[in-house]
Amino acid sequence: MIDLNTLVEETGAESGITFNIDGILLESVNLEYDGNVAAMIGMILKMCLEMSEDVNNGDLKQVMIKNNDGIVVANKSEDDNCVALLSKDISKMGLLLRKMDTVFNN
Repeated sequence: MIDLNTLVEETGAESGITFNIDGILLESVNLEYDGNVAAMIGMILKMCLEMSEDVNNGDLKQVMIKNNDGIVVANKSEDDNCVALLSKDISKMGLLLRKMDTVFNN
């Protein structure tokens, strides 16, 4: 089980959420409209998963969304539970990607 508070603190992310692949919110830290965000990121993950399967690229593990005001890194576990970290500091991108890989590969 992932300790979301610790993950947000260790990465310096502004917020984080856990949810299932259907976008049902399980937990959130420092995030307004967390249910809506979980639903939207869940849909993005599901669409990317289906695309990955359609083009035979293997199982989807991670999605990164970068825009002018920040970054979102979302990982899906084998049991279809998901974690997303959100940061307004794009320079934290490498740390977020690496930490999420570490958490999901152990």
